[in-house]
Amino acid sequence: MDETAPPTISTHRGRVEMPVRWSDVDLFGHVNNAAYLRYLDDARFTLFPSMGVDEMGALSASLLVVVKHEIDYVAPLTFRPAPFAVEVWVSRIGRSSVDFAYEIVDAADSGVVYLRARSRMVQLDSATHTARAFTPEERALYEAYLDESPELRGW
Repeated sequence: MDETAPPTISTHRGRVEMPVRWSDVDLFGHVNNAAYLRYLDDARFTLFPSMGVDEMGALSASLLVVVKHEIDYVAPLTFRPAPFAVEVWVSRIGRSSVDFAYEIVDAADSGVVYLRARSRMVQLDSATHTARAFTPEERALYEAYLDESPELRGW
């Protein structure tokens, strides 16, 4: 059963609302770091269905694979009945790589930010597993979501 609400799209950011599942919460009473990665993946794939799979879930001629995640945990998210929202946008487009940016926020727009993150993905040819440049059509898909990179804390 998919409890994810249908995505909404603003000018530059997509937004997907999700529930906190009991299985996402750890012994400390807040969402576990591994669950956050699943939230980011779920939102990204909800908003960008052409990222290496077709509508039926079969692999396509090119694949986008994660090569790096950067995550700042800003505030604890605990089990609750109210949904949260994952905002997703593109912060950089290279020749064959793209950076996705994220904020996990309170769905009621209370101003609470739980997480800021960025993921770099590289497009590979599915047959050779070598980097493949984006086509003009693929670039246009990502350019519609282009916005500034999130402010992440340094090490």
